[in-house]
Amino acid sequence: ISSYIALIFLSFFLLACAGRISSDWQEKLKTCPTSAELGRFSPWDRLEIRVFGEEELSGEYEVSPKGSISFPTLGEIKVAGLRCDEIETIIRDELKASYLRDPSVVCINKEVSRTAVTVDGQVNKPGIIEFRPGLMLTDVIAQSGGLAPRAQANSVVITRKMDKSTESVTVPYHDILSAKAPNICLHPADLVFVPTTVF
Repeated sequence: ISSYIALIFLSFFLLACAGRISSDWQEKLKTCPTSAELGRFSPWDRLEIRVFGEEELSGEYEVSPKGSISFPTLGEIKVAGLRCDEIETIIRDELKASYLRDPSVVCINKEVSRTAVTVDGQVNKPGIIEFRPGLMLTDVIAQSGGLAPRAQANSVVITRKMDKSTESVTVPYHDILSAKAPNICLHPADLVFVPTTVF
């Protein structure tokens, strides 16, 4: 219930932000994430490790406050600050050195809210878009079925965590779509909100 109430308050806040294009939107949203910066684990994050043919080694793990997971036969493995591909390599190498000839290891990041972009408001298919490096604003609007008939086409609100704060920035989407303004790189956990036109 509390998360539902929070979503309602956020929706009202985004509606209040909509309609006024942020004067410094290009400066605030100019940076693009790189693959090296994405998907790094922190304490309390959850991940799933699958070792092909080894059910007792496969399962979900929570990163401890010390930044590690307790993995069967291998003990404590430091994962904080690492990406899934790096964790796969560590576990594969350690299992190979222990007793498996050619282990196949897959790591899955369970922190969906931080590895996806949420699209809400006046689009035809609101929902979650899986993040990938190079994902742009026009991409997620297209993947959400495009703008709905009542969309305020030139005022799209992007909410993003910036350093230690969260900020909402309104951008001129119609100008971006018509190449009159630069497109925007999205980051994991961004919220894209398309408001309803008042006319």
